[in-house]
Amino acid sequence: MPDAKRTEDEPHDRLTGLTVPMLEALRERADAAEVKCMIFLDGDGRGGLVLDGYDSDAEAMTNLIMHLKAIFEANGKTLVIAPLRQG
Repeated sequence: MPDAKRTEDEPHDRLTGLTVPMLEALRERADAAEVKCMIFLDGDGRGGLVLDGYDSDAEAMTNLIMHLKAIFEANGKTLVIAPLRQG
């Protein structure tokens, strides 16, 4: 994604703007105070991603991989991540 950019606080396009009511609904729930959230949307020939509650992008990436691993396992598959040599 060469045109991918990271922004904070305000939605920067239609897809990320669609997440505003989703996040508001989550934040209104008292039992969701400690919940971390990733919202992925696809449309308009591109994708939108919103992270909420994570201390860092690295923490969110780690959780994403763990969820992806669980999806693979639920489908009888194994997710293998192999390092690439650089240099």
